[in-house]
Amino acid sequence: MRNLAPTFPPLLTGHKLASDKNLPNWAKARAADRRLGAGDLVWSEDADNLHFALVLEPDVSRERCPEILFVAMVAIGDAIGALSPPELSIMYQWPSIILANEAELGRLDLSISHTETDAIPDWMVLRVDLRIKPDRRHEDPGKNAAQTNLWEEGAGDLSRTALLESTSRHLVNLIHSWSDGGFKPIHEQWWGRRSQKKPMPVELMADDSRMLLGMDEYGNALLKQAQGNGVLSTLDALKTLRSNKDADS
Repeated sequence: MRNLAPTFPPLLTGHKLASDKNLPNWAKARAADRRLGAGDLVWSEDADNLHFALVLEPDVSRERCPEILFVAMVAIGDAIGALSPPELSIMYQWPSIILANEAELGRLDLSISHTETDAIPDWMVLRVDLRIKPDRRHEDPGKNAAQTNLWEEGAGDLSRTALLESTSRHLVNLIHSWSDGGFKPIHEQWWGRRSQKKPMPVELMADDSRMLLGMDEYGNALLKQAQGNGVLSTLDALKTLRSNKDADS
């Protein structure tokens, strides 16, 4: 088992944070007052889960900023795929949920600065939370069939450090690809790995008639609904998921 301090690729600078700290709030506060900038990656010392927040300084409009979620999800899928047994199937739920064998493995979130320069947000913080091992507070691993962790899915030898290193390398490479080639290749990779059984979480289904038809050029959901086709923005969906998670806490 390897849980030493991770080594990051060029352009990323790691910052360890104690596991009892509120990692996303810590990162957002320091991005807002410029103590953290582009490429600063704050990671939790919690060895049973992968928690990190990456500070970015976008060069795209606010409308395009959520594309980074899909970039990161593809990077996570590639990273886990490179390190885990071939029978472990990693898939995605729109807009920000990672599935392992159709159960929720973790979620991503995105916070975007309200201040802008030339109509471009000053910063954004990408948050990633993935379960590696069962929650030690529960005596019955696997009791919640809707959620899982890498240990229960046969990747028990995968450490937080190895996963963080691999994810950061894949993420840097895909951010470069996104910057150079646009969103279309990322869109295609994400869509090809979406869950066809559970393409959206129940919190966003609204009613049984809502179906995910596709994504637009920015990653927003194209929906078939009882009242006609529509669009659900990624940022609105994140807000709903965040609210429901807070209500359950």
